Amino acid sequence: MKLTVLSENAVLYPGLEGEFGLSVYLEEGDTRLLFDAGERDACLRNAEKLGIDLRRVTAVAFSHNHRDHCGGFLRLAELLPPDVPIYAHSGFFIRKWWDHRCDPPQQETYSQTLELVGPPMEASWFFQQGLTGFRCLADDCMQIAPHVYLLGNFPAPEPEEAVHPSSVMEGPDGRLVPDTFPEEQICVVDTPAGLVVLTGCAHNGIRNILSTVERRFPERPIQAVFGGTHLVPPDPERIARTADYFRHSSITCAGVCHCTGPMGLEVFAQTVPAYLPTGAGLVWQTPSFARTSAGRKES
Repeated sequence: MKLTVLSENAVLYPGLEGEFGLSVYLEEGDTRLLFDAGERDACLRNAEKLGIDLRRVTAVAFSHNHRDHCGGFLRLAELLPPDVPIYAHSGFFIRKWWDHRCDPPQQETYSQTLELVGPPMEASWFFQQGLTGFRCLADDCMQIAPHVYLLGNFPAPEPEEAVHPSSVMEGPDGRLVPDTFPEEQICVVDTPAGLVVLTGCAHNGIRNILSTVERRFPERPIQAVFGGTHLVPPDPERIARTADYFRHSSITCAGVCHCTGPMGLEVFAQTVPAYLPTGAGLVWQTPSFARTSAGRKES
């Protein structure tokens, strides 16, 4: 199994472009999964520089509907075959806002009030583009390829990991209500060394989400975690407890990034031995079941 970070807030190598967003290219057996597409087109340009042909993508999955995770798909869509499977989770087309009235008054964004943050496209857009493979999942866990799963429908997090009140969504009657991120989904890949988990932002709480993974795969340890953990706005106690959770877990690689935030990244770097600095250009590999089986046959 191999993953390549195509876009992220930071870049690891000169010549690559950073943007506030996330996009990961996952290779597992014959599967070429694009997990999120970033905000604009950094994933497209970085993929070209990294020698990755996104026309070979066999599936796309969106972690949630914020534009910094699926806005880049507006530019990517024309490269893909019309029947490529595109997976979102139920609730993907609920409109979302960031309520800047929750920002500190001294912050420049405080006066902006409400900012629409997603989704960047309507449901009809996929069909107007001829993308017949688009589907909204409602499953707790769905296998989309050998050893590759999408998980959704997470339980409500404990109060410490509750969604920040600045995140609001349109309710059934059109009024704004606290966002519960019903559309959030993650990707899990099963490998001989354990589970590899890809998150977008972990709005439903990273500990809550990882605990859910453990319940749904009770016999399999979590080996690695990559993606956002949404430790912003920073809460030092929550960050410390999250780092402690990782330290005392089976996780041997913690590629937390994006919305983990500067304070969260600093704490992980200082206190979590498994922490791996992550940004555009990162390539990470671990043996897959397919390769292991092939190796046994050849021997």
